[in-house]
Amino acid sequence: MPTSAIEATELAERLVADLLPPSLQAWLHDMEQHQLVAASVGGRPPKAPEKSPELVATVSQTVRSLTDLLVPARDRGPELEAQILKMFAAFNLYTGDRGKLNAMVEVWADELEEYPLYAIRKAYKWAIRGEGKLPSLAAFIRDVKLAVGNNVVERRKLLQRWLNQ
Repeated sequence: MPTSAIEATELAERLVADLLPPSLQAWLHDMEQHQLVAASVGGRPPKAPEKSPELVATVSQTVRSLTDLLVPARDRGPELEAQILKMFAAFNLYTGDRGKLNAMVEVWADELEEYPLYAIRKAYKWAIRGEGKLPSLAAFIRDVKLAVGNNVVERRKLLQRWLNQ
């Protein structure tokens, strides 16, 4: 497992790109292009690569690794709340009203629980280093989605679909 949020993002992106066999890389790229234009021009999706035992084993291992990396923060116990409290502390948000702080942590945790913790940590670092004040929850969620990695979630879904066909 990666030791930092940056390593996790890089590994996730590599798992859905250059660590896959070329036939699957090409198919994923073609599927993404098809999904971009299918709503407006239609057409058939690209033909999936033929399944071989080796290819199925590779994709199965990739999907397992991605599933481990992308585990939702809600499954990581109190780590999500601790990360949120760290960010609030970094922005000196505590005003003495413990009830308000608890409510804010609960709202942020509810909205962020579906994202992987590594992406939340990466977005937290971006916010601390680049913002003068606490970003809005919506802006922070956008950063978290970006921190997950390029097309990682979508490509994992395509790989799972290919395995289940």
